[in-house]
Amino acid sequence: MNKKLILVTLLVLFMGVFSHLAVAHDDNSTLLEDVNRDGEVNILDLVLVANAFGQSGDRTSATNPDVNRDGIVNVLDLVRVANRFGETEQNDNSTYHEIQDNIFDKSCANSACHAPPMNSADLNLIYGQSYQDLVNRVPRNATAAEAGMKLIDPGNPDNSFLLTKLLGPENPNFGGRMPFGGGPLHNGKIDAIRSWIAAGAPREGKVAGVGDLGVLRDPEEVFNPPPPPPPGEGYQLHLPQFKIEPGTEREIFYATQIKDENGQPVEGDIFINRVEIFYPSGSHHFIVYRLTQEGIEKGIQKIGVNPSIAVNPDHEFRELDPDDPQTLGNFGVDRLFVVGTQTDDTLFEFPEGVGLRLPGDTVYDLNSHYINLLGDETLIGETYVNIYTIPEEEVKYEAVEIFVSNRSINVPPGTTRVTKLTWYVEDELERRGHDPDTELYVFLLTSHMHRHGELFEIFQDSTGELLHRSIAYDDAPITLFDPVLILDVGDGLNFQCTFNNYDKNVPLQFGLTSEDEMCIIFGYYFIPIEKAGDIIE
Repeated sequence: MNKKLILVTLLVLFMGVFSHLAVAHDDNSTLLEDVNRDGEVNILDLVLVANAFGQSGDRTSATNPDVNRDGIVNVLDLVRVANRFGETEQNDNSTYHEIQDNIFDKSCANSACHAPPMNSADLNLIYGQSYQDLVNRVPRNATAAEAGMKLIDPGNPDNSFLLTKLLGPENPNFGGRMPFGGGPLHNGKIDAIRSWIAAGAPREGKVAGVGDLGVLRDPEEVFNPPPPPPPGEGYQLHLPQFKIEPGTEREIFYATQIKDENGQPVEGDIFINRVEIFYPSGSHHFIVYRLTQEGIEKGIQKIGVNPSIAVNPDHEFRELDPDDPQTLGNFGVDRLFVVGTQTDDTLFEFPEGVGLRLPGDTVYDLNSHYINLLGDETLIGETYVNIYTIPEEEVKYEAVEIFVSNRSINVPPGTTRVTKLTWYVEDELERRGHDPDTELYVFLLTSHMHRHGELFEIFQDSTGELLHRSIAYDDAPITLFDPVLILDVGDGLNFQCTFNNYDKNVPLQFGLTSEDEMCIIFGYYFIPIEKAGDIIE
């Protein structure tokens, strides 16, 4: 360890004894070293790692100090943060950025391989360094170098040693297939790298034909189900395993109830203030809805059952027909939004004293959309949801969900268009039956688009202030407001989505498949004058 790192480490350990940091999680940073996800690697990140020194990593934490994801917070994590000190997040949605997120970060850039301190084969594939270590670099492998190969030869995939290693070299002098010890990559990921190299390996911009890498599951990827909350602290909902055949995508609903440790439905209302959601790669989104009494009386939970979907024939799944989505009920009438995500390990936490009321004795509809368009084997999907309860006497205010969709999307072929909509506080107060003179205290906002979405922005109507920004249609950031965002009756949220349509010969419009588009905001607020126990419909 060099003198600079020793001094930094001692400083951080000293600060860790006396510091308790408040951190924000507003940005969906791909810099693993940016522990507090504020967009920059700085002293705050070092402090967080030092304070957790010797502890196990926590995959559910918004601030995971196990930077190299090896399961333990140790000096290797301090080294990575120190080596990246001062770097900032590259705010783009380029193909290179997608490859970094979904291939290099996930399968290559760990401390035992192509990241500090090992930097195997003199190759560092962490964010910010990978491009210059790959593009136009001569391989360390002597046989490949003598053959005139480059690690990445822009415009020439067949002369790119990286691609050769990912495919599995036929020449024994080239060494073994990569990633080492991690199993092969999904063919779709390898094809994406080939297409990117063939296009000249650009650092910025999108390469045509490269789809959503985030929904591609590597052949040997293993999903480990999470344990449920400890007894007395919450409940676990489980969407059982279901099949998604090769070359297809499937959106399903599964009706269930919140059950106690004896397997009996929970009676009466419960309040939750923390939600964890886990699922294996391949999912485009997951949503928890609750069925209204009207929806239950219509028998929504029994319509559209497809026995061929389930892995276990005892489980009943209903499949959504994109051409007739109302068959399974109308949103806002038959079912109400509870929580949703596009990220396989997601954590939602509400402010202290704020709880979301859930009827314990009703039916919940678990909605999952999996994509296997590029797969050659049947994909198995499932989801676990851990909901953590808060005693009613500790709830000061009830959380209320925001879920607003702009369906006016029409993007002609070969164009880029922006669609806009405003959510007005006055309308929300009237619709919910709130006091018309009160304010809304918004504490969380996020967004949802499909693959043609380039940019999602949410602004405060009265000030024009940018509140939320997402360039990641497949993994939108969660914006938390601390202090809360206060909106009065004359205010609202303006939101807009930028879509491109350069790879279709028909207009891009609102729809439910991955080839259609969506522009949705969701989040939560509370009313400061309505205490727990007040009725909110």
